[in-house]
Amino acid sequence: MLAAEVIGLSPWWAAVAVLIVFVGSATQASIGIGLGLLAAPTLVLIDTAFIPGALSVCVVPLTIGMTIREFDHVDRRIYRAAVGRFVGVVTGAIVIAVASRDVVAIVIALSVLLAVVGSISGLRFATSDRNLMIAGTASGFTGTVAAIGGPPMALTYQHSDPRTLRATLAAFNTIGSSFTIPSLAIAGVIGRRELQLAALLVPGVVAGLWLGRIGIARLPADRVRGFVLAICAGSALVLLGRQLL
Repeated sequence: MLAAEVIGLSPWWAAVAVLIVFVGSATQASIGIGLGLLAAPTLVLIDTAFIPGALSVCVVPLTIGMTIREFDHVDRRIYRAAVGRFVGVVTGAIVIAVASRDVVAIVIALSVLLAVVGSISGLRFATSDRNLMIAGTASGFTGTVAAIGGPPMALTYQHSDPRTLRATLAAFNTIGSSFTIPSLAIAGVIGRRELQLAALLVPGVVAGLWLGRIGIARLPADRVRGFVLAICAGSALVLLGRQLL
């Protein structure tokens, strides 16, 4: 509790923040995505320093743990998506500098919703080398512009084995963090306080990773795709509402 007071949070709000990250981490550890959607909109209301700096740092133990846990199921072509992510991050940064961020965010939200509707209607996104590059680029772009980088990759892998989906997205996010975090630090977004807040959240992340093992064992594989589509749609709706309200 003393640490929470030092970093400017009351014990109550510190506990709430850890609980939020715990739920989000357990969800992501079970189905592959979810922490960003569940945690970002609420953590930013507690303290703006949580987003994106602290959350970007504290998620690293989660993605590394998920990658190690199901490493044998990582799609070895993930490097193509990782290259695409780098391109998307750079492109997103340029777009933010020259275009209206709100307008771009709305376009992204509508695009994700259309992709979800298409998926429900039977449209399949093949995990071809080309599509992985496109999805990686889209993930980097949407993550930079609107802080929702999960849906493009999740939609691409939605028909894959749940173990492949979880492991590959975790590996993709781990690789992405290796240049996202330094970039945020250089930009001044991650400093001492953000690192302290990230350290505060780590116990919730670790507990969520552990609970996710139970979720994997009890969650029927045929329901994972439904949860993935629901979270992708939820991400888009949250983003759309944030821009319009």
